[in-house]
Amino acid sequence: MVDLKERFQLLDQVPVPELGKAIEVRARHLASVPGSIGHDLDEAGGRRVRVPAAHVLAAAAIVVLGLGLAVIIQFARGGLPARHKPPPTPPPSQIVPYRGIWPQLSLGDARYAQQRADTGDAAYSWQVDSSQDTHVPQRFLEEQLGWARAAYVGTEYDPPNHSGQDYEAKAVFFLFIECGRSGINPLYPRLAAPSAPSVGGPATSNGANCAPTIDETHYHTVKVRTEQPARRGRTGIWVVTGYQDDQPYVQTAPPSEADVRRLMDAYLTARIAGTGAEKYVGAIASDTTVHLDLYATITGSHYRRYEIASLTGPEWPTGTFGLTVLLTAEDGSGVQESTYVISAESVRKGVVNASYFKAQTTRSP
Repeated sequence: MVDLKERFQLLDQVPVPELGKAIEVRARHLASVPGSIGHDLDEAGGRRVRVPAAHVLAAAAIVVLGLGLAVIIQFARGGLPARHKPPPTPPPSQIVPYRGIWPQLSLGDARYAQQRADTGDAAYSWQVDSSQDTHVPQRFLEEQLGWARAAYVGTEYDPPNHSGQDYEAKAVFFLFIECGRSGINPLYPRLAAPSAPSVGGPATSNGANCAPTIDETHYHTVKVRTEQPARRGRTGIWVVTGYQDDQPYVQTAPPSEADVRRLMDAYLTARIAGTGAEKYVGAIASDTTVHLDLYATITGSHYRRYEIASLTGPEWPTGTFGLTVLLTAEDGSGVQESTYVISAESVRKGVVNASYFKAQTTRSP
């Protein structure tokens, strides 16, 4: 409806007749006529008391003008177009939870797509994700956001404490990072890049073919929300119901392999010498099954040689190296220790860390 303020704004635009001059002329005419509306009798003395005709006519004009305004207002009330207020928000219990983003735009569309997917229609069955992979949000990134290269880096759930199958959650959030089109990661150039990965292909595992998109260490990151609006379960279709930018994903600049080897050589040389190795020992994982014997085997035979049996890395995006060490004791027994994890921070602090550390005898004297 049009409010009161707007009605008076419209009335301001109605031309008002000029009554002053007409009242003055009419008043002079009536004043010259005996017994006219401008005269009256005094009951006490018979004197006529003159009432100015202009005053009488002005009062009459005001009455007429008031009646005219009432008619105009009534016309405006009935003739102006109505302005409709937005419909009230329905109670929460009546709100449809899915309003559609991609590829279906409504709950009805999603139900139709589910029916077609159940019949094996390839135009819709691709949205079924029985293996709980990432192909639906990946295709969304490619077709709707124009991403040429991407890597999956994590999953979140609603509710957040969900620990079962994806389809048991109300919604599943997939985190993706956008990869630069060059396909070359300047911090991990020594790793061989797979040939031409795409958004729909397997997730990047080493980062060699995923160049950062913000600066040398940060990636543009998007969180994609997916749901099963038509049916939950292994046969239900998945749809994208939202997406948003997330905190930039960070890759760590790895240490050089030469720095890693220098640290390990200093640590192992001290163990062979029988002194000074303690300062190199960092954290030991909580699931360590065998005590770390720094200078001798469990039987008391001192170490005489060492070998770095394997060195892998750097692992993307943490930039860590993994190492396995083989120690030979005086009595000829050998002990294999794995896995040492060396990061850029380890090199900077001069410590080695044992992760999932295990020590086992490889041969007996």
